Formats: sequence, C-alpha cells, structure tokens
Amino acid sequence: MEELLSIHLKIADRDYTFKSPPEEETMLREAWRLIRDRVEVHRNRGMRDTQDVMALIAIECLVTSLKSDEQSRQLQNRVYDKVAKLNQLVISTLA
Repeated sequence: MEELLSIHLKIADRDYTFKSPPEEETMLREAWRLIRDRVEVHRNRGMRDTQDVMALIAIECLVTSLKSDEQSRQLQNRVYDKVAKLNQLVISTLA
C-alpha cells in the first residue's frame, strides 16, 4: 500500500489538506506557490473577491494548459513528419 503524505496549504485565506504520494509533493507545493503568486497579482490589481480571483486563476491555468497541449501536438507532428521522411529516405536507399 502506497504511503500518502498529508500536506497542509493555505490558498486564498483558506486552509486545505491534500493527501499526496511523496513523489508528487514537490509539484503540489510548486502549484501552490504559483496559485499564491497569481492571487497576489490579482489582489494588487484591486480585486478583492476571492471567488472572482480563483475563477480568473482557473481560466488562466486552463488557457496555459491548452496552449501547452497544442504546442506538444505541433511538436509531435513535426517529429512524426521528420521520422516519416527519414524512413522514406532509408527505404529508397535500400531499394
């Protein structure tokens, strides 16, 4: 049975407890740091409603994720095209 860590984090004035495998603790804490920084940015811009701040952060995170997914797809397509061209070159050389 895998051991889970109990990690306590404060996000936008609320305390949360996460159960996390030890190998994910660093990523969880980095995600917490990034959210904390984004909360601070929005509050410095005058936004005080926590629900509004968290909604904006959620949208920002999803847009970033979608952009990253698209970049990964484009990179995979370029790699696939290069491999296909190399394959054709090898086949034509061997024929």
